[in-house]
Amino acid sequence: MLGARIIAFRPIRKVTGEAMSGQPRHWFVTYWRFWHENLDRLAHYVNHLMEDQMPLPDLKIETPADEAIVVSTRTFHAPRALVWRVMTEPEHVARWWGTEGQRNVITAFDVRPGGKWRIESHDPDGNVYIFIGEYREVDEPAKFAWTFGMENMFFGKTLLETHTFEEADGKTHYRSVSNFDSFEDRDGMVASGMETGMVHGFAVIDAILADLVKA
Repeated sequence: MLGARIIAFRPIRKVTGEAMSGQPRHWFVTYWRFWHENLDRLAHYVNHLMEDQMPLPDLKIETPADEAIVVSTRTFHAPRALVWRVMTEPEHVARWWGTEGQRNVITAFDVRPGGKWRIESHDPDGNVYIFIGEYREVDEPAKFAWTFGMENMFFGKTLLETHTFEEADGKTHYRSVSNFDSFEDRDGMVASGMETGMVHGFAVIDAILADLVKA
């Protein structure tokens, strides 16, 4: 993640752990916290795949040495149109966003260039994390690019992410590129455990896609 600037941190409601102790917390720790809290659910999902002889996820995360970016790729066993729906329709996003036990309220999700998106994530401890951004490019169902930040937290810290979808043989090959301000912030985000969280989120997407394919 991004930049060696001083970040103005102001919690939405209450903050636990290191932030409560008065110690500084790098912004990406909270920024990505909601992605990787549910290891038990992840283990259960992997066991389910193995028992049912389903294809295991092929998530790959790359951190190029010459660019402050993260490139993530993954194959979904569903047509591109369905993967696009699950990643852009509010009723589906509310299900896979965050971790188990979180309740998501989507107050904006305008999938068009210049359209805003906003998600309130409520965790079991009463914390509320508000994720916001703006769509910069939309080419349904092949590509969308958006900004990704947090409301009233980590001022000046906004990612630019580009997501592409290519279909072949009924499967969708997904690619995401996240752009960071610095190598320090990029490497810090990766070290925070993002891979575990991404696998979890994609596991929920797989379950939603399976339901849509059967419908």
